[in-house]
Amino acid sequence: MNIAVCDDEENIRSYIKQLVEMQNISCRMIEFSSGEELLRFWEQEDREQIDILFLDISMDGTDGMKTAEQIRDWKEEREEPMWGSLPLLIFVTGYSEYMQRAFSVNAFQYLVKPVDEKEFEDVFAQALRECRCLNRKKNTRPKEILIRNGNCTRNVPVDDVCYIESSNRKIIVSMRDEEIECYGKISEMENELRKGFFRTHKGYLVNMKYVERYSRTEVQMKDGKRLPISKYKYQGFIKAYLEFITEDGG
Repeated sequence: MNIAVCDDEENIRSYIKQLVEMQNISCRMIEFSSGEELLRFWEQEDREQIDILFLDISMDGTDGMKTAEQIRDWKEEREEPMWGSLPLLIFVTGYSEYMQRAFSVNAFQYLVKPVDEKEFEDVFAQALRECRCLNRKKNTRPKEILIRNGNCTRNVPVDDVCYIESSNRKIIVSMRDEEIECYGKISEMENELRKGFFRTHKGYLVNMKYVERYSRTEVQMKDGKRLPISKYKYQGFIKAYLEFITEDGG
């Protein structure tokens, strides 16, 4: 596993490297002192794969946000997936106001300076679990569901479905980069998408993979969307979610 740190402050790079070493995993650390240096590395055709990237937002020169936007644009040009692909981008910043923009470049998580050891441990564990899941799926044909929208029929990868919403006699399939509206019943989708999905409310079916956090009344997805959770579903959701993250962490 290759883990990269891009920060123009050497002491921050050393600190994050130290925090990674404390997690007791086998990995190779790659350091970049600027956004320009990271982008030069990224342009190489034979570059090594970076699995997890810690990127400082507020650097001199090409800052972290502009660097991430350039990487995103290169991925689009090469028709590479934006979500569910490596590297997992974790922003490191002292300015929390940047976080709204983080979703535009498909950030996985973020850490606020000064980085807390316990928070780092939690975020790193999430990233590690996601990396393992993505690497397991590299040679596995992704499961797809058939969605009929008017005269058009599409095969949609299940991993791209964030949640499904019921609206009158229609359902809205909310994906990572689009929404598809079609006729159907959410109960039928629930029966088809059993593994990794949970019906939090009569009108919502969520993909556990995209759950960021939850309370007794709502589930917050990684894109910031807040979905209701029925009080009758709460205990079942907790059990299903814990089973999901335990199995996914494998």
